[in-house]
Amino acid sequence: MLQIASGSESAFAEFFSYYYPQLFSLVRRFSLNDEDVREALQETFLQVWLQRDMLVDIQNMRGWLLRIATRQCRAVLRKNLVVQRSENMVYENELFESQTTPVSDPTTIAELSKLVRDAVMQMPEQRRRIYQLSREEGLKPSEIAVHLSLSVSTVKNTLVTALKQIRDHLARAGYPLPWLLLCWLFL
Repeated sequence: MLQIASGSESAFAEFFSYYYPQLFSLVRRFSLNDEDVREALQETFLQVWLQRDMLVDIQNMRGWLLRIATRQCRAVLRKNLVVQRSENMVYENELFESQTTPVSDPTTIAELSKLVRDAVMQMPEQRRRIYQLSREEGLKPSEIAVHLSLSVSTVKNTLVTALKQIRDHLARAGYPLPWLLLCWLFL
């Protein structure tokens, strides 16, 4: 602890190697995905480094680390909640705007469904699979990531690309964005 307090990066690396696996298993209980756990722990060890001069006075190192990690996990959970609420608000606003366009004509809905299926079939295999797991099987990006051995950010980026491809396909066919949202709801 004295070496870390005096700024020894090699001593800090040993400290990190010792405590990181312990904290990872404890923090995982917060129902965070591995990427969020790593983010929380990175912030935890950053706080430790910034407060390294206090290390020599700490009696229960594991408890102290866990308290910091718990705060960081709560911060990640709050951040995720804010992002989710923002996405929901955008979705609800777009849905509200799209409801001004009538879709009672079954021919229009059938045509939109066919256009979406055509757009999905034109996607590269992995993008199509990720889209289908998300929309048809209802899996969350973290579940798809585990299922396909990909990172969560790769899955999210691929879904954004897939939806853009569908939106572009519908736009070329003469249907604006609100139609895509309605189509997404009815398919």
